[in-house]
Amino acid sequence: MDTTRRTRPDDRPRRPSAAAFFDVEGTLLAVPGLAGLAGPLGRLWHPPVLAALHAHAALGHLVVLVALAGAAELGPIARQLAPDAVLCSRPGAPMIGQGKGYAARALLREHGIPARRCHAYADEAADLPLLAEVGHPVVVGDDPVLLRHARRGNWGRLPGPSAARSDAVSALGDRPTPG
Repeated sequence: MDTTRRTRPDDRPRRPSAAAFFDVEGTLLAVPGLAGLAGPLGRLWHPPVLAALHAHAALGHLVVLVALAGAAELGPIARQLAPDAVLCSRPGAPMIGQGKGYAARALLREHGIPARRCHAYADEAADLPLLAEVGHPVVVGDDPVLLRHARRGNWGRLPGPSAARSDAVSALGDRPTPG
């Protein structure tokens, strides 16, 4: 999967009309956390979510990574994907649960983007506040709480990382991966 830095068609300042929020751990990456990741990330990307990220970027949407991890842990991911913004934990302020929703709302307000034009991709019930802030929430995987909300709200769905893929990724441990 191509994860090269994306480019914009021109260098003119733009005002995005929509945003896309991507939960990192377990959604964009096929692993539940970032601790101990080393080397290239190629095998660790979850292809359907990575494809969605590239599609939103191509449309000129504000692309935002959202993670429990801190800025230092997210550095390699941010360098590869070149998001427009990163919402992550700071000392004493973890980016989890309602914090994700508040941060997303504040960012949308700052950029003047209506929530109804935005997307969010997440994989677990703790991400419900983030999904609730946008007009187009997308559940990644099979979390039963999120699936109930998805059915009621006609939300989008993407498959989660397969168990076999997750096991293979877990078996890699701290060894660098190709790609």
